[in-house]
Amino acid sequence: MRLRNKNWTKDFIKENEKHLLNKEEKVNLFKCFKNENNCFLEIGCGKGQFIIDNATKNLNNNYIAMEKESTVIGVALKKALERNKELHNLKFLNTYAEKLKDLFNKKTFEKIFLNFSDPWPKSKHYKKRLTYKSFLNIYYELLKDNGRLEIKTDNDKLYLFTLEQIDLNMWKIIYNTTDLYKDLKELETNIPTEYEQKFHSLGKNINKIILKKIS
Repeated sequence: MRLRNKNWTKDFIKENEKHLLNKEEKVNLFKCFKNENNCFLEIGCGKGQFIIDNATKNLNNNYIAMEKESTVIGVALKKALERNKELHNLKFLNTYAEKLKDLFNKKTFEKIFLNFSDPWPKSKHYKKRLTYKSFLNIYYELLKDNGRLEIKTDNDKLYLFTLEQIDLNMWKIIYNTTDLYKDLKELETNIPTEYEQKFHSLGKNINKIILKKIS
């Protein structure tokens, strides 16, 4: 879902750039967060509800909200600052998934989240899908041993495509459902995105896959 350009976001981001990671150099997490706590990455944070809720509920973890669209980053950052002006355990990153290996060392993250990624429905664009095998390889390198990749999508075709790609990589599926909201146990710890709430309310099933990195 593309967010219309909002002119105010450019200046807002500049005024609050201390909350953004520098996308032009290797990221030093200790320098950014002033601690060695476990770090979690959301790729495609949208308006930020999911990652902000995580950071608010888990103060002893560090979180990075990544989004390729600067307008969306601005909206998410504004929402985060309205919730908590300190933001000690949450940083934002305005870049593309293809750049992640240039920015982070191997075995950096405890967990990576892919929430409602663009399905790129045209068959000629399949390599752009964030669950294509080349992207899965990037996440595999960035995760710590036994780290997890959590994927949620309302797009059934992307869900099936993802399962096909998983078979081409070194992953263990530890959770898989085509209807998250029928699994009451999993819902106990589920933190929804804005997009998820909207489409669940319309009766759309939500697919979820959790992968574990195996060596």
